[in-house]
Amino acid sequence: MKITEEGRFLLKEETREDLYRKELTAILRSATLINSSLDIEEILDRAMKWAEEFMNAEASSVYQLDEKNRELSVRLARGEKKDHIKRITLKVGESIAGYVVQTGKPMVIQDVSKEERFSDKFDKITGFATRSVLCVPLMLRNAPVGAIEVINKKSGELFNRADLELLYTVAQHVAVAMENANLYKRLEETHDMTTQELRVTQQKLIRSERLAALGNLVQGVAHEIRNPVMTIGGFAQRIKKELGGHGKTGKYVDIIIDETNRLENLVKRIREFADVQVSVITLEKPDTVLKEALNRANHAAKGQGVSVVKEIPPELPKMPIDANQLLTALNNLLENALEAMPGGGTLILKASLTSDRLLIAVEDTGCGIPKEKLTAVYDPFVTSKTKGAGLGLTLVHQVIVNHHGEINVSSELNRGTIVTIQLPLEPA
Repeated sequence: MKITEEGRFLLKEETREDLYRKELTAILRSATLINSSLDIEEILDRAMKWAEEFMNAEASSVYQLDEKNRELSVRLARGEKKDHIKRITLKVGESIAGYVVQTGKPMVIQDVSKEERFSDKFDKITGFATRSVLCVPLMLRNAPVGAIEVINKKSGELFNRADLELLYTVAQHVAVAMENANLYKRLEETHDMTTQELRVTQQKLIRSERLAALGNLVQGVAHEIRNPVMTIGGFAQRIKKELGGHGKTGKYVDIIIDETNRLENLVKRIREFADVQVSVITLEKPDTVLKEALNRANHAAKGQGVSVVKEIPPELPKMPIDANQLLTALNNLLENALEAMPGGGTLILKASLTSDRLLIAVEDTGCGIPKEKLTAVYDPFVTSKTKGAGLGLTLVHQVIVNHHGEINVSSELNRGTIVTIQLPLEPA
């Protein structure tokens, strides 16, 4: 058992293995539930229903912050007395949910009678008896936008660490889903969009949600895989040294070393993808990034007999970018282009300006991408190459989303591929 710094609640200890297994299950299950729709009421109800089932809880609520009035409203309530509380509002700082939104920190209250911040406002209206509460903030871009709360375990047991980790996971996905649903609603209300435009926008939002959830998953998986893979590779190198690399056993050891190197590279790419989930945007000159990316590609291009054409204006204005992330994205695009031309060809990197955007195009004369696969090029682990993790364009897509830009891929078999990126010149 552990006591928090404030001494208000206890969390039952679980083994690291049990906790990690439950967390992975939570990520996969809640991501599937939330990514299935843009109907926010359906998303919230399904997500909280599953959270209740996982924790064996009696009731749950989702609070949404009205930033202008600094009030919390009950966006969703589940449980026997849910209909009585939907019109109730809380001030930021009031009650447990209000305090969680105010501080951006979770609260786990095992006995509400001992918690001074607990308000019995809801219990008086509904006749419900709250005994214990688990509440975590809904965070978006490092700012609270609401809170989710689970009340009373049916068994009378204490909330434990796995419950807290689960609710944090659900909260991450719910916050993104609420933001995307609100954005989609605003687009419907303020723009006369055609049915096709709405469908494309919806798919982009769902893809962003799915990639955000995947970022959380792969970060944990990469962390768990990296250490054992490095250990296996290290011991294999020692065995090879002692054997002298001779005989059948030596060949087997070489296979182990090659495969662990491949896995280490895969883990590296996965961690790169996890790292681009958050960007640091500053005013920088993009031509420096473009030239650096092209310099890195030149050596491989010469070795393959690929001609490199650069069409970049001599002076580009400063603009809001994450230079490291943009360089990573361009490196991936140039690497893909070169891999598509093993027998030589032409690689073109273009940049041009419009009134409000920087346009970047990477063109190659390689093998191209089949038409039926173009719709899935941004999906993770989808690749037609014999090597690689299938995360290159997924990573590039996330970087462009971070920059509030757009990316488009056009391709023709045996003629080549063009990847076009549009980045805003002014901060979003």
